Amino acid sequence: MALSSCKLKSWMATKGNYILGQSEFEYERLTFQAKVVRPFTEKFFRFAGVNPGMRVLEIGSGMGDVAFLAGEIVGPGGRVLGVDQDAAGLEKARERSRQQGCSSWVSFEASALDEFDTADQFDAIVGRYILLYQQDPGAIIRRLLKFLKPGGIVVFHEMDFANTHSSDPPCRFWDEIYALLSEAFRRAGHPPDYGRRIAKAFLEAGLPFPTILAESLAGGGRGSYLYRWIANTLISVSPRLQELGLALPDGVTADETLAARLEKEAIAGGSQILGPIQFGAWTRKPFSESGI
Repeated sequence: MALSSCKLKSWMATKGNYILGQSEFEYERLTFQAKVVRPFTEKFFRFAGVNPGMRVLEIGSGMGDVAFLAGEIVGPGGRVLGVDQDAAGLEKARERSRQQGCSSWVSFEASALDEFDTADQFDAIVGRYILLYQQDPGAIIRRLLKFLKPGGIVVFHEMDFANTHSSDPPCRFWDEIYALLSEAFRRAGHPPDYGRRIAKAFLEAGLPFPTILAESLAGGGRGSYLYRWIANTLISVSPRLQELGLALPDGVTADETLAARLEKEAIAGGSQILGPIQFGAWTRKPFSESGI
């Protein structure tokens, strides 16, 4: 989607401490991101044991893509409830659920995670890119466990984009943008290397040490989806840079031309680029109440 500078500025008002904001541009970025990382999320969920017929609580729904994925896995015989505090995003998710024909078993509720409550019991709690935004991820998981059946699954998909050497041969332009994103998240209180420390939240929630799987995204050459993903992420973050004490590199504009420039610079150097490392972690709630 090509955007004028005026439209970008008008769309990117941030809300709360979520560094990426709530904007039309960000909603579209989330939809594209979901396509990029879906294979990893699906693998983590299936390896964890999410199966047809299950009742799933999905947190941090955004535009609904993770809930839709869980809905495909559990099928019409199961149920997925997605929870997010962004009511505007959830309205879009509800409309998408109607368009995709899964609204009878995939639904959404607007709520902060520390205020969410329900009488329902679920077979699994799932989420993607949500724990790194929580002040106390372990406490959030522990609170949600009361909605999970004994023996139920807890599975989260997080990432690590703190690699300071993300291209080889080095592409300075790519590395500068990648490092800027990492530092912006760090200063906003969202650890960019959260994936590599995800087990701590499980343990702090009183859960057994999780099974962990890590896989890398890599690209380069012409047409790599990584250019657009990283460029659009910086565009969404850019309104927060000044308050975080950061600035774009000289000569860089956070607009629709950025992805093409990233591609041009990487191709010129014959660089292979490394995207965020994807971490999946999963375990089960103990049957004994003393286990949590």
